Amino acid sequence: MPVTPDPAPDATSGGGRLRRALLSGATPILAATVVAGASGYLVTTLVGATRPPAEYAGFAVFWSTLYLVIAALSGLQQEITRGTHPRPADAGLGPRFPLAGRFAASVAAITAVVVLAAAPFITALIPGEGVTPALAIALGTASYVVVAVLAGTLYGLSLWPAIGLMISIDGVLRLVGVVIVILAGGGISELMWAVVLPFPITPLVLWWFLRRQVRGRSQLDVGPRRLTWNIARTLAASVSTGILISGYPLLLSATSVGVPAARLGALVFGISLVRAPLVIVVLSLQSFLVVRFRDNAAHAYRLFVRLALLIALVAAVLAVIAAFVVPAVLDALWPAYHLDGWTVAGLVATSGVLGILCVSGPLTLARGRHGAYTAGWVVAAVTTIGLLLVPLAIEERMVLSLAVGPIIGVIVHTIASRHPGPIDPRDEVLDGPAATDAAAQSTGEVGGAGGEA
Repeated sequence: MPVTPDPAPDATSGGGRLRRALLSGATPILAATVVAGASGYLVTTLVGATRPPAEYAGFAVFWSTLYLVIAALSGLQQEITRGTHPRPADAGLGPRFPLAGRFAASVAAITAVVVLAAAPFITALIPGEGVTPALAIALGTASYVVVAVLAGTLYGLSLWPAIGLMISIDGVLRLVGVVIVILAGGGISELMWAVVLPFPITPLVLWWFLRRQVRGRSQLDVGPRRLTWNIARTLAASVSTGILISGYPLLLSATSVGVPAARLGALVFGISLVRAPLVIVVLSLQSFLVVRFRDNAAHAYRLFVRLALLIALVAAVLAVIAAFVVPAVLDALWPAYHLDGWTVAGLVATSGVLGILCVSGPLTLARGRHGAYTAGWVVAAVTTIGLLLVPLAIEERMVLSLAVGPIIGVIVHTIASRHPGPIDPRDEVLDGPAATDAAAQSTGEVGGAGGEA
C-alpha cells in the first residue's frame, strides 16, 4: 500500500495554501474518525443492549479504566509527532535499532509491569471476572504504546492515508470482535479480550505494508535524554486529559456517594453518548494539529482562533438541537436512562469547551511550551475535580466542572503560546549526518511493530 507524504505548506504563501493543506490532511483522518467513532458507539450500545445493568456496569468500568490508562499514555504520540521529521535523502538510512523503536519497547514493557502490579486493585474494581481485566488491560495498554509511537511517526511524516487506515482498522476490528462474541454467547471476559486485541493486531498488520515508507526514513529532533524529559511532561498532561475525558465517569461516581445508582448510571450513559461526537473528532486530530501548527508557525495562532470559534459555534448549535432530540430518543430506546433537556444541552456545550482545550494543547506543544502544555491540562483537571466536590445537585456539579476546568486550561495555553519557547540548552547534539542540520537532529525512525526493529 504505497503512501505519499503530504508536503508541508509554505507559511509564506498565505491562507489559501494553508487551508488546502489543512483539508488535504484532515480529510482521511476525519473520515477514519467517523468510522472509529461509530464503531465505539456501536460497541458500547450493543453491550448495554445485550447485557443486564449489573454486567454492563462491570464492562463500563473496564472500558473506562482501559481508556484512562491509554489517555494517560497518549502524550507519547504527541511528542513523537512533534519531534519526528523526514530524514534527508542524502543522510542514508537510520540505524537498525532506532531510538523511537527502542523507546516504544521499553515503555511498553514498563506499562505491562505496572498494570499487572495493580491487578489486585483492578480485580476489586471489576469483581467476578478474576484476573482477566488486569491481563486484558496490560496487553491493551502495552500494545497501545507501540501504536502511539508508530502513529506519531506517521503523523510526523505526514502520511495521512496511512494514519486514517490505522484508525479505521482498529475501530472496525474492535466492533467485529465484539459482535462475534455477542453472537457466540460469550460473557464479559470474552468481550474484554475482543476490545483489547485490536491494539496489537493493528500495528502487526499495517507494518508489513508501511515498513518501506517508514523504516529508516524519519529522525527525531532530540536525543534520548531530551526525548524522555519531553515525554515525561506530555505524559503528565495526558494523565489530566484522561481524567477529563475517559476517567470522568469514574470521578463523578466517586464524588457522588449516596446518589441513586439509576440516576448516576443515566448521567454516565449520557456523558458517553452526547459528549463523544465533538470531543472524539477534535481529540483524534491532536497529532495532526501539532504538525500543522509546527510547520506553519506564522499562521498558527490565527488558525487556532478560527478553529476555536468554529468549535464553539458547532457546540452551541448542537446543544440546542440535542436539548430537544436526545431526551426523546432516550425515552424511546432506553427509558431507564432518561435525561432532561437542559442537562443534555449542558453536556454538549461543555464538550465544545473541552474541544477547544484539545486544540490549544497542540498549539502550545508545537510552539515548544511543554511546561505550559502540561500546566494547562493539569490546572483544568484539578479545577474539574475540585468543582465536583461543591455541594450542589449532581447535574449542576457535573456541568459546572465540565465547563470551568477546560476554560481555565485554555486560558493557560493561549497566554503561553503567543510566542514560541526558547531553545533549551539540554537538547542534545549528536554526531552523524543528522547533526549537520540546523536543528541538530538525532536519528529516530520507528521500530517495527511486527518485530523487525
